[in-house]
Formats: sequence, structure tokens, C-alpha cells
Amino acid sequence: MVDDLSAILPELALTALVLAVLTIDLFLRREDKWLLTPITVIGLGFVGYTCWTVWGVNQTVFAGFYRVDDLSVFFKVATVVIGILAALFAPSYLAQRKLPLGEFNVILLFSLSGMFVLASSSDLITLFIGLELMVMPAYLLAGFHKTDRYSNEGGLKYFLLGSFASAILLFGISWTYGLTHSTRLSEIGGLLTDGGAAGLIAIAMLTVGSTFKAAAVPFHYWTPDAYQGAPTPLTGFLSVGPKLGAFALLVRVFGDGLGLSGADWYGVMAVLAVLTMTGGNIVALAQTNVKRMLAYSSIAHTGYILAGLAAFAHATDPGVRTQGIEAILFYVLGYGVMNIAAFSVVGMLQRDPRRFGGLSAFAGLAGRAPVLAAAMAVLLLSLTGIPPTVGFFAKLYVLVATVDAGVAWLAVAIALNAALAAFYYLRVIVYMYMREPEADPAPIDRSPLTAFALALSVAGILLLGLFPDPIISFVRASAAGLL
Repeated sequence: MVDDLSAILPELALTALVLAVLTIDLFLRREDKWLLTPITVIGLGFVGYTCWTVWGVNQTVFAGFYRVDDLSVFFKVATVVIGILAALFAPSYLAQRKLPLGEFNVILLFSLSGMFVLASSSDLITLFIGLELMVMPAYLLAGFHKTDRYSNEGGLKYFLLGSFASAILLFGISWTYGLTHSTRLSEIGGLLTDGGAAGLIAIAMLTVGSTFKAAAVPFHYWTPDAYQGAPTPLTGFLSVGPKLGAFALLVRVFGDGLGLSGADWYGVMAVLAVLTMTGGNIVALAQTNVKRMLAYSSIAHTGYILAGLAAFAHATDPGVRTQGIEAILFYVLGYGVMNIAAFSVVGMLQRDPRRFGGLSAFAGLAGRAPVLAAAMAVLLLSLTGIPPTVGFFAKLYVLVATVDAGVAWLAVAIALNAALAAFYYLRVIVYMYMREPEADPAPIDRSPLTAFALALSVAGILLLGLFPDPIISFVRASAAGLL
């Protein structure tokens, strides 16, 4: 197994970074804690570099439990990008509320390590270990503000419902092993299909456990309270990080493991996709709190991504099947950047702890902070799917995948829901540019670090929208490794 260590260099580098940040935090004085942010960001940059060193390896290591391929490299690079943005957005908000920066960075890195494990898992046991390593730190992040009752409530709900979903997933894994006498993803697909009703029960339990982590309807009840209660920049990470890990889990289980039996679960995924995008958008329409609105809209985006998985299941041509996976990969990366940045803008308007990010806080923002308003407008347009942003190409990719797979009705549902979502996203832009500010407007966080991270995110959204070819090539090469 010593020979296998070179294949997990990214995991080893991330583990070393966790230990380094944890140790350095113990010896830094309170006024020097800010050093943890550059250490974390630079360390994650190095971890991202190590991901490229295993590009093209495409081998299974550690007795078949771990698979290092181009698909796993994509998920790890996306994880690093989200981790860097989360580490840059959080410090100012945490300092304002006297929350410990060192603990946040360590918990964040532990969650990222779980996402790394999920990306490379080739066995149900490894998948479950990676999943728990990802979500247990997420429970802590949801309840990170220990003196805030909303944070405590959100963290507790997330923990209880998450534990319940993990139990269902574990029961599904046990059921699968009982039927197939294997936990290898490469072996269980055909055996479960031959298992008749018992096999379908196993697939159902795997589906429930997996889609809960992605916040799909009707397994989404933990999402609004967990997102609302968590400190806002941490909510940004919770809305994209665990979702990225959840789709790594879904792609591994249903792509690697159950890909050949797509007819058995296509209908379920298609229905879940429609319910999720429609339910999230309808409830988001009624929200007057922007933070909660973004929480429900994140549920809707889960539905769009699930449509790519449904297209993969329904297609018979290998090229079209690969297109469904490509749509998932492109969407999770673009969505991750734009959503975490949108939550950060809400956090910048919550410098006063008594403010909760209502629509009125955005009124007249264009007059008070024109650059910040313009950045938020770009983010909202990208979330809506307006060109030339990355959000437009993400939705277009999913639409093309569903049409080519022969499920045009699902593409129609996506288009209708995108139009529905435009109402509540554009409503925020109307408030920023066409409404008078409050008599006592919310103070704005003008931290240079937060502004830099926001500028980086907006630039990425526009560049990926204007010049999508490099990331599309990366996505295609990554998805090709699955089939």
C-alpha cells in the first residue's frame, strides 16, 4: 500500500494542512489570528496544485476501496475553489461577532477532506466514511454561533435529520451487501437489478440517503433553518460545499454503481428533479428575507442538477450519457462560485448583528455602494441564468443534455422554473436600483479581504460565461473517465 500513497497526494497534503492550521492556532496570540487566513488559502492553493499531479492517473488503489481518476480530480479542484472562497469571505464577519477564526478554518478543512474522500470512493464503505467526514463538520458550522438561538436551532435540526438520513443510507448499504455480497460500486449494479423487489428497496434507500444530503424535495426540511441560523458566510459554504459532496456521492453511486440499471431509477430522479426545482422556487417567491430566499433557491438549483442525472439514466447512447454527467459537473462548479458569493454580499449587509438581511437592507444599495450593487446584480443574473454569465451556460448545458436524452418534458420544466426564479432574483435588483434606501440603512462591511474575494468570484462568473471553452474541455475530460 506504500506504492498507493502517491495517488492520494492531494488527500495527504490536505491532511497536513489541517494539522498545520490546528497547531499554529494554538500558539498564535489573539491579535495575530488573522494569519490563519493566508495560511489556509495558500495551503489550499498547494492542495489544488497536488490535484493536478494525479490528473491522468486513473487507477484504483487500496485494495479497490479508492479510485483516483479524472472525475475525482474535477471534484477535488472544485472543492479547493469553494474552500478558498469560504476562507476569504468568513474572517471579517466572524471578527465582528467575536467568533473564533482558527476553529472555523479547521472545521472547514475537515469538511473539505470528507469531500475529497467522497470524490474518490469506489466502495460503499468508503463513501459512507467520506460522507460522515464531510457532514459532521457541517453540523458544527451550522451551529457555530453558540450564543445565537437560531444558530443552535439550525445546527440541531441539521444534526438530527442528517443522522436520520445517514442511518437510512447505511441501512441501504447493509441491504445492498446482503443482496450482492459486495460493497464495490463496480459489482453491485447488475446484482441489484437481478434482485427484483429487494433490489429496488435497496436502490430506494440509497436514493433517500443520498438526495437528503443534496437537499432534494421532500428531504429538504433541514435546509432553510440550518442556512438561516448559521453565520452568513458559513451558510454560503453550507449551501455549496456539502451539495458538491452530495453530487459526488450521487455520481459515484448512480453513475459508477448503478449506471447500467438506469431504467430502474430514471423515473425517480426525474420526479425528484421536478419536485425539487418547483418546490424550491415556489417557496422562495414568498420570502422577504434574502438569506432565506437564497436558501430556498439553493434547493431549486439541486433540482436542475438532478435533471442532468435523470438525463444520464434515460439516455442509451454513451455520448449522451456522458453529456448528462458533464452537465452536472459544469453546474456544480458554476453554482458553487456564484452562490457562495451571493451569501457573502448578504453577510456584508449584516455588519450590525441586529440586521437579518431583509429586502429592505438592499433598498437603494446602488446609490450607497454602486460597486457592491453591481457585483450582486451580476451574481443574481447568473443565478437566474442570464447571459453572458456562467449560470446561463450551466442551465443551457442541462437543457441540452435532457433534450438529447429524449426527456424534452424535463427541459420544459427547467425552462419554466428558470422563468419563475427570475421573479425573485430580479426583485432584489429592483430594490437595489429602483427603491429609496431606509431611513437608517444597514452599515456595509468594507473589508478589503471580503471585497477581494467578491471581485474574484464575479470575475470568475463573467470569464467562465464569456470564455467557457477551457472549463468545458476540463469537464468533458473529467466525465469521460466515468464511462
